[in-house]
Amino acid sequence: MRTDCHRPSEINPNDYSFVAFEYLPRTGDVLGDALFLQGERMRIQAHMKNTGGRYSSHEHGGNCHICGSVNAIYTALFFHRKSNSYIRTGLDCAEKLECQGIEAFRRNVHNALEAQAGKCKAQAILNQAGLAKAWEVYLSKTDGWEENTCRDIVGKLVQYGSLSDKQMSFVGSLLNKIENRAAIQAQREVEKAAAKPLPKFEGRVTIRGKVLSLKEPDGFSAFPSWKMLVQHEDGWKLWGSIPSSLRGVNKGQEVQFDAMITPSDRDDHFGFFNRPSKAKVII
Repeated sequence: MRTDCHRPSEINPNDYSFVAFEYLPRTGDVLGDALFLQGERMRIQAHMKNTGGRYSSHEHGGNCHICGSVNAIYTALFFHRKSNSYIRTGLDCAEKLECQGIEAFRRNVHNALEAQAGKCKAQAILNQAGLAKAWEVYLSKTDGWEENTCRDIVGKLVQYGSLSDKQMSFVGSLLNKIENRAAIQAQREVEKAAAKPLPKFEGRVTIRGKVLSLKEPDGFSAFPSWKMLVQHEDGWKLWGSIPSSLRGVNKGQEVQFDAMITPSDRDDHFGFFNRPSKAKVII
């Protein structure tokens, strides 16, 4: 028979103050990477450091230190001022201690568990596709256009559970660029050193070159349009909107068009084309 001060018949809510929530499953992941749980645990550590108190050592028989329930997975920690000790309770007993925020905590755990399931599924999909490195990039904090883009796409996989074949292929190309970044950059430096500066054009001129890359329309732009990067045989490059007659053009194809050219003010090997016309793919 219990004689401690935390037994149900002796509980006085006024003697207890709420500290933080906790999620303690009997098996499986304890959601250690969930930020809201990290915050709860940091509050517990700070509170205990401030009071010097410890967990109550009474015999309670379960996760709930009041009723002894062994099924309490969602719990709350309270500080008992009179004994300078802490007790953990299930949320039913926590309600009796006038604890607030219980339903919000349950929702946070539910959302975190769904996110955890999404991460497991995403990792399995990437592994099966031979793109395991993409998950490493997703978890890393390395900054870079390729890393950030890969992280964004994998984040969509976690959220929605699938990616298109095109997106999966793009992830593969990003990983290739990350792995071979040093060699790619060295090759670019060689090409740039060999390239001639952008000529000084006046008025509309005819441009002929190879399509190096394509970019989908930016949905946040006032006038979204497909863009392309074109390289002249002399090495200089131009960037601009793809004319309607070139819709469906592919990377690596050679194109020709008339346009107005504006040189870059930061790179004498680079410029922008505007108002393209008479565009065609060169066979």
